[in-house]
Amino acid sequence: MVDIVSNYYDVVILGGGINGVLCAIGLSHKDISVLVVEERDAILDGNQGRVYAFSKRSKEILENFSVWNDGIRSSPIDHIMIYDGNSCSSVHYDRVLVDNQPMGYVVEASEIAKFMHQKLNFDVITSSSCKLFTVKDGFAEIYLSCGKKIYTKLIVCAEGKNSRFRNSLSLKTINYAFGQGFIVCNINHEKHHRNTAIEHFCINGPFAILPMYGGYSSSIVWTEKYEMAQLIQNLPIEEFTKLLQEKCSDFLGKIEVTSKINCYKTSMSLLKKIFINRAIIIGDAAHAIHPVAGQGLNLGIRDVGILVEIIEKYHKLGSDIGQRFILQEIDNRRLLDNVSMSFVCTGINSIFSNDSAILKVARRAAMSVVEMSPTLKKILMSHAMGISSICK
Repeated sequence: MVDIVSNYYDVVILGGGINGVLCAIGLSHKDISVLVVEERDAILDGNQGRVYAFSKRSKEILENFSVWNDGIRSSPIDHIMIYDGNSCSSVHYDRVLVDNQPMGYVVEASEIAKFMHQKLNFDVITSSSCKLFTVKDGFAEIYLSCGKKIYTKLIVCAEGKNSRFRNSLSLKTINYAFGQGFIVCNINHEKHHRNTAIEHFCINGPFAILPMYGGYSSSIVWTEKYEMAQLIQNLPIEEFTKLLQEKCSDFLGKIEVTSKINCYKTSMSLLKKIFINRAIIIGDAAHAIHPVAGQGLNLGIRDVGILVEIIEKYHKLGSDIGQRFILQEIDNRRLLDNVSMSFVCTGINSIFSNDSAILKVARRAAMSVVEMSPTLKKILMSHAMGISSICK
């Protein structure tokens, strides 16, 4: 599909997933001309069965871009329960500690995509990708696989974890392989989830239950050693359901799998610098992290929020928005949040996915300290919600 009227755009965004489209919506509503290039047949594609857990800050950014309103079918996260395996060691996070506001919202990807489609105000090329880009005379020249040549002041890469554009740049990256895979599916269940998210930290990886709209549906994120995760994914549905029922215990009552069962390999990938001359990289293309805390998407949305804020500021001043100092300012604003969350998630997974007796005693003692300290809980909750000073 080609739907363009120009060979020049202020910004060209590579990637038509949620971060790329959200960035395009934010910029285009600030009178900045935008083109989105997506290699699949449509933007916001592949959402069937996917579920997003938005932090409080992510919801605020979506509201600022007019893609969130009270009509969205979402489940608030009012409580979070953390367990060390099947032990009695636990931490309970309650919304009353943060001004009685939900700590997050769980939404089906197709639901948020429906609202985003209503706000499209930019040009799109689908079934195409960037083959080559050069910088000359104050412009980036992009050569697309469909044969089109586009000029722009700034390229934003939002292609995701396996970005070809990022890989072509040979940027310095910190990589870490967890040797784990995470299984994702949705279920219906007998008992109401009471707007409670649950995470069990097990030896092979965390097991999470996210409450979905309506009270009697939830999304599962089940981490195991990668080979084991693949075996579990391919079990007959009856055997898979039986195993999953055991993992869920009796909290939800009888369960039924209602979606496709997917399995993804986990790894961390963190760029040391997220920009080069006239190009900046955001979202999973810049920082893919462990799903242990459900923060990957939220980091990307915070990237978008800061990028739009800074690009709008300099565009209003009539500045060339692809200048190095502008991209450096975006990088500086996002550095601490992205780096800290990447290593915190890696550290949490490593500490809890360990059968060491010493670590077991230490982490359970730490959980007891957190459980007894409202102040510590507030600090941790604020960061997870994206409203701490680090996130801004």
